[in-house]
Amino acid sequence: MARHSVMVRQVCSLHPFASELSPTLSIRVEFVWRESGQLELSFGLRPLLPSGDLEELLLPPLQPTPQRLDDLWQHTCFEAFLGLPGSPCYWELNVSPSGDWNLYAFDAYRVRREPVDMPLAVEQPPSLILQRGLRDLRGDIQLPLHPWWPPGVQPELGLAMVVEERDGRLSTWALRHPAEQADFHDRRAFLSF
Repeated sequence: MARHSVMVRQVCSLHPFASELSPTLSIRVEFVWRESGQLELSFGLRPLLPSGDLEELLLPPLQPTPQRLDDLWQHTCFEAFLGLPGSPCYWELNVSPSGDWNLYAFDAYRVRREPVDMPLAVEQPPSLILQRGLRDLRGDIQLPLHPWWPPGVQPELGLAMVVEERDGRLSTWALRHPAEQADFHDRRAFLSF
């Protein structure tokens, strides 16, 4: 008898670290993890106020040829952290609304692996489909996990976002903020299954 593949799907809300300093938004993330080695993320942004729009947000235009770049988190950026269960190892995915991206490997809390040993991640970057409206933004990301992620192992997930406003202010959004400072690397904020 054929074995069925496993799929996990969940929708989560992100919360600002400092709500008084953040735009009045609703940010929701849907993720789908497939045992076959695919992670799908869908970030959705909407203003909370009926009269609100997203015009105050700084959203770079989608580029025809996205690049692998550092420091994307210094501007509007979709982020996901994939923790290896039972291990301090984790990976950080950054995707800009421009389509530019990066994937980092960590051996422990904020201990980045050098050199990054993910050769196919460069050949198969995450794909981004961006849909923009005056009152909403949706970023759909697909990330192939092989060969750098162990087959069939469901990651612990940290979902987050940095939002930049036109005046340059940044706000940080995550599932939870368990520390006194915003810290997307804090595994206490990851979803475990």
